[in-house]
Amino acid sequence: MKYLLRLLTVVLFGLMSMPASASHVIGGDIQYEYLGNNQYYVKLVIYRQSTGAGLPATTNVNVSSQTCGINTSVSLTRTSVYSASSFAFDCIAQSNAGGFLPEVNVYETTTSSPLTLTQRCTDYKLSWSLCCRPGGITNIGGGASSAGFSFYFEAELNNRQGLGNNTSPSFVSDPIAYICTGGFINYLQRATEPDGDSIRYEIIDPRSAAGTNVPYTAPWSAQAPFGTDPNAPYTMDPATGNISFIADLQGGPTQVSVIALRVDEYRFDSTYFFWEKVGSSNREIQVVVAANCIPAVNQGVRLDPNAPGVSLDPQGRQTKDYKCYDSTVTLHFTLSVECISVAPDGTDFRLTAPNGQPIPVKSVTSYCNQNGETDSITLNLYKPLIFNGDYFLYSKYGTDGNTLLNKCGKPMNEFDTIILKVSDCLFPEYYLDGVTVDQDRRNRIDYRIDTNTIPAAFLDFVRIYRSVDGGQTFNQLTTGDPLQGFVFDPSPGPSGVDNQYYYYRVQLVANGLELDPRPGKHTIHLTGDVSDPANMPLSWSSYGGASFPDLNSVQYKVQVGPKNDTDGYDFQDVIDPNLPTGDSTFTVVLTTNPTPGDYAVRVITEPIANPNGYVSESNWLIYSVPEEPIVPPVGAQPVIIPNVFSPNADGINDLWTIEGIGTWSSRKVSIFDRWGRKVWNTSQYDNARAFDGKDSGGNQLPDGTYFYVIELNHAPTGQSEVIDGSFSIMSGNN
Repeated sequence: MKYLLRLLTVVLFGLMSMPASASHVIGGDIQYEYLGNNQYYVKLVIYRQSTGAGLPATTNVNVSSQTCGINTSVSLTRTSVYSASSFAFDCIAQSNAGGFLPEVNVYETTTSSPLTLTQRCTDYKLSWSLCCRPGGITNIGGGASSAGFSFYFEAELNNRQGLGNNTSPSFVSDPIAYICTGGFINYLQRATEPDGDSIRYEIIDPRSAAGTNVPYTAPWSAQAPFGTDPNAPYTMDPATGNISFIADLQGGPTQVSVIALRVDEYRFDSTYFFWEKVGSSNREIQVVVAANCIPAVNQGVRLDPNAPGVSLDPQGRQTKDYKCYDSTVTLHFTLSVECISVAPDGTDFRLTAPNGQPIPVKSVTSYCNQNGETDSITLNLYKPLIFNGDYFLYSKYGTDGNTLLNKCGKPMNEFDTIILKVSDCLFPEYYLDGVTVDQDRRNRIDYRIDTNTIPAAFLDFVRIYRSVDGGQTFNQLTTGDPLQGFVFDPSPGPSGVDNQYYYYRVQLVANGLELDPRPGKHTIHLTGDVSDPANMPLSWSSYGGASFPDLNSVQYKVQVGPKNDTDGYDFQDVIDPNLPTGDSTFTVVLTTNPTPGDYAVRVITEPIANPNGYVSESNWLIYSVPEEPIVPPVGAQPVIIPNVFSPNADGINDLWTIEGIGTWSSRKVSIFDRWGRKVWNTSQYDNARAFDGKDSGGNQLPDGTYFYVIELNHAPTGQSEVIDGSFSIMSGNN
């Protein structure tokens, strides 16, 4: 309360002690533009306390040069006047501003009466001054009232012969700062320079006349004009004009301070190789520092819940709908953000896809105004949104060491989130078509991506995983081009493919995101005994790739072939009524003498449902046919069938013995009575258990004539025969 009373006393005393004509100027700057023909346009911008005496409709800018002996003036006409309160009180309440209400007055030379400078001088000064400053300024006066000091600022021009004409730097940012404590302020003093000269900013003392500085009140100075946090003192970047600090009143009252700065411009003299100063412009600014921010300011940077397309979900989180393939995300804020706090590389934000994978932000587009502030930014993504679901965009600390800061220096809370909803994307489809042993020396993995469901431009690569333990564990082997459709795995080599089968699976990475891997498939591993080319028993691992969109199962073909001149083999199908087979074993039996030489045998798949389906081949088993011919197997003997026998247990001709039937592989015999009824049969007739005249139930058949059908097959030679006829039973028992 003591500090507040002191401040009010100073303000009231200052206001009462000023003459009635006091204009209460609180800031401003002056600038000029070269028009040609030695003529200049001059602009004067004055900020003043609106409750003071008004400024006149015209004013004069003094023009002087000591070296040329010039002291004249040019008349400027006020072209606009407006209140600056609409943008002055974003950080603090107007009631905390010490009664200061800013007003802007703009004066300009007219088209018919520009400033004309016919002499070439190195030290032109365009200056403007007026009494008096408002009372209540806390950092100047040296103990006296600030109302006792005039206001003065100037622009410099060096247009010596040979240097060329010049337009001064022009301040474009607002020279008003009404701030609160605790925020990291970036107060940009931005100036433009149209001639391509180099500019540099510096802090200077405020002045009351040419060459006369206004004294600071201890402990304040030009380098420390008001209270700041020791860890973030008042500092200006000479390259950008950005003034940064954290205001700290340390329990004291509101401070009303004056700061001053100048922007100098330099031009390179290519004759003498040095930078020569060609002009400058200075400005003064009134800074009001209050202890209390507007409550909404202390919440930091907040996403605007009323921005176009934004709504709240049941948990109160902001959401916004986006379309498939959108590659930018625009954020709107309730209070403008300091552009300098936005990391250009986009690291102030992280975007996670519906599957939880991060999507990097490539860059940020900021729509900065003249004060280096923006009410919205656009995040440019490395890859567009191509999957359906909820994307979570949240804030974090960027590479610049901070989250976003609002114009009052208050930070955005880390992990503030907005949910981006995408629902119109097709789900990317891709397949592991199959795996196969290639030329008995490596494996090949074939995959396919349906580019009707995801544009090729968004495909990154395909990860190939391999298992050597039957699919228990998979490790990444390599990556493949998504559009090439296949990769080779040469690492097993010829010995490896002969030793085991290999399991593979693929995973598509699109738009930087990993899709679910496709089910694994493994190669066919063929083993067998090929030492006897006439009889080669084979077995193989069932193909681990029998599941396709249009295929449920496969059968297997066995192929053999002689070695050719290109170090390959001319494979042909083994012709056998039992091939193709769904089993995983088969014995190759040769019935003719092949040409002596080197041969190979392999197994390939034959898709059942789709003749054009994927064909996988096994490793090869290599064998040789010697020069000696292979002896073909002996054929079956003709059978001799008795036409009568006497099953009377006398030990003579008691059984129906068929000579030669044992040389046949398959021996099916059926016996019928004269009415055609089957009375006895066997699938494999054996003379050791020959027909003894009893029916299948063990009952003795009566004497008479009976009929037989004998079906014979000899597997080694392929012989077959069906014999029918009759015989008589003559037991003498009935």
